[in-house]
Amino acid sequence: MWFVFFAALLLLTVCSVMYIRHFQKELTGNKKLFCHGMTAVLVLTGIADLIMNFGEFKGVFTIIGGAAALEFVLYSFLKKNKSRTLVFMGKVLLAAVLLELTYFQFPSYRIMTGDYEHTVLSLAEAEYEIGSYDSTVEGVSVNFDTEVSFAYHNLNKKIGTVHVDVEFPDEKARQVSFFADMTEETGYYYRLKIIESTLIADSVQSQDAMVQLAGVTSDARFRFTGVGEKDTCIIKGIELNKPIPFDVMPIRMTIITVLVTFIYACIFSATMNCAYEKNKYFCRVASTWITIFAVCVGIILVFQQIPRGELMNRFRLTEGDQITEELVLAFENGQFSLLAEPSEELLAMENPYDNGSRFYNEVDYLWDHVFYEGKYYSYYGIAPLLLFLPYHLITGYFFPEDIAAMLFATGGLILLSMIYTTIIRKWFTKISTGAYLSGLAMLLAGCGIWYSIGRPLFYEMSISAGFLCFTAAAYFFLTSGIFEKEKANLPRIFLSSLLMGLSVMCRPTLAVYAICGCIFYIMNTKKQGKGSIAKFLCCAFIPICALGLFQMYYNYARFGSIFEFGIKYSLTINDFTRTEFHFHNMFIGIYNFLFAPPAFIPDYPFVSAPFSFLGLNSYFFKDEGTISGLVFLVLPIFGYFLGGRALKLIPDKKNRISAATVIGLVGLVMPFVIVCSVWESGYSARYMADFSWQVIIGAFMVLFLLYTKCENVQKKRVFTAVMGICCVYTLVVVGIEAYVFSFPMDTCPRYADILNRMIAFYK
Repeated sequence: MWFVFFAALLLLTVCSVMYIRHFQKELTGNKKLFCHGMTAVLVLTGIADLIMNFGEFKGVFTIIGGAAALEFVLYSFLKKNKSRTLVFMGKVLLAAVLLELTYFQFPSYRIMTGDYEHTVLSLAEAEYEIGSYDSTVEGVSVNFDTEVSFAYHNLNKKIGTVHVDVEFPDEKARQVSFFADMTEETGYYYRLKIIESTLIADSVQSQDAMVQLAGVTSDARFRFTGVGEKDTCIIKGIELNKPIPFDVMPIRMTIITVLVTFIYACIFSATMNCAYEKNKYFCRVASTWITIFAVCVGIILVFQQIPRGELMNRFRLTEGDQITEELVLAFENGQFSLLAEPSEELLAMENPYDNGSRFYNEVDYLWDHVFYEGKYYSYYGIAPLLLFLPYHLITGYFFPEDIAAMLFATGGLILLSMIYTTIIRKWFTKISTGAYLSGLAMLLAGCGIWYSIGRPLFYEMSISAGFLCFTAAAYFFLTSGIFEKEKANLPRIFLSSLLMGLSVMCRPTLAVYAICGCIFYIMNTKKQGKGSIAKFLCCAFIPICALGLFQMYYNYARFGSIFEFGIKYSLTINDFTRTEFHFHNMFIGIYNFLFAPPAFIPDYPFVSAPFSFLGLNSYFFKDEGTISGLVFLVLPIFGYFLGGRALKLIPDKKNRISAATVIGLVGLVMPFVIVCSVWESGYSARYMADFSWQVIIGAFMVLFLLYTKCENVQKKRVFTAVMGICCVYTLVVVGIEAYVFSFPMDTCPRYADILNRMIAFYK
């Protein structure tokens, strides 16, 4: 089979090179017959690979056949449509396939040469073992409480690979730790943890490990233990020097091909360096597909966390959470307090907000609920009830929080794409196509909503709802004509005001942007004309003021203060009624949300963001999962340092002040206020969705203004290239961090294993 594999790989290389050399001219004669014939053979072999069992080479010939077919498609297309970028793409595709089947499959070549004898070790003949046999199966049971160990002496074999035949009979079991200690000719004692890996349910690849020792191994010891309390498996056998199957990953080849080609296009492609105004059709199509891809990723992230076969059952829930059930039932019952009754122990406490006293006295209470004057409340926004309340009244079921978070977030992503495109169409039509598309991809990747989609609980649902409402408000605001000379579109002004108010009723934090909106309404009142000022003011302020008054009434009815949203009285880790402000706490949020650089390491999770407490000698809450600071996620944010130079390029003083006010307030001041305000509630990655995209758009506006005023063509090409490189950097860093956040190793080892195998192929 190795001969067939290398022959197929050689044929693919020859055919691809011939196609690439003739991309822009016709193949003729024997060359054409050879290329088309060999392509057909490779495609048929790939189809056979899908149907038949090719053993350790499973999937290899499908990759080769698919690559041959793609090269043929590129050749056929480019005969009539010349494209320098697609020619390069054909070359990158071939390189990616060769890398995938050679360099990235290093473990599969481990015992191809050398004196490695395939050996099956008998568990019953192990000279040392701990653990009990399961009488119903052939094998040894492994659980969390006991380490099971097998020792073999006098093996006197060269060991290149170790295969563990393992079975996970319990559906709740996820992973088991596996260690191997071995001797080698360079030392007498055991080399501890020569193998240190994890056996993962539904991952056959995790059962193989590569060993690289010096010479013959005499003794070997294999140890197993469950990672979590529910983790258990059955060890059915251990094999030495069994060939490691190829682990081809089409997604890896696709990522390499697309990202490398994109960078090339931003540097050399005439299309990508063409102005947006001259390339509108391509920009519209490309931006649509980028947005669709982002939405699909969001949907997949949520769906992958729903158990198999449970999707439709999610719409028939008889129980919900604090927002989807408790708030819904309270409003249906005509009250603001929740229906749950506090326990007698909680009512009798002198200070019910003291978490330590509640814990040590074993007081029964509802976690993270607001407790005030003997009643339970919720401090979460009530705007999402516009969806949840009718759904419960109509169906009798509670709306699923994960589906709600997905709908809110993906809707917000679409609107965010529309906001960005609207800004380009209004003020930056001279920007290059490459810079426009790079900016859109960075904006969607760095907007912060991925940390709500990745863990769609009711906490994240509130943030995603606020994200949707505020992006909708911003879109209607921008398209209302308020920043243009003519009169504003009053229906759009009304909608922007209404949605801005709803965003605050989802996330009180977003009130800072509602203040910005009101400032902008006032700034643009005069140019509406004397006869339209009254109508404009009504459309601009009645919706947001009406919702604001209702929120104040809602606050006062619950806590006796129109400005109290209730978090002060929440039953959580902190006693917020006694929390003191310290500047040090504020700086922790500023550093970690904005300026924490990513750390790149060769082991899982590969890209991480170590959290810093900045030497704080006090308590500061940190949620699980940390990410890099925003300025290091989206590097063009450093463009703010060129803000002064950009403003000088605006000749009209009034327009200069207006631009500085809009960009300064929305992109700098208000995000900074939000980041500083988290000192009390602590750090959580989900908060990024409240301010990230506003900061990014503001930085883009500064850079795009400089671009449009620049007359140097070479500088413009360099800017487009830099934007493309920054885009790829953002996609990689945000992609890995968001993936690790969504699928942590301890709770989702199967998905973490996929990322680990894709990057750490050399293990």
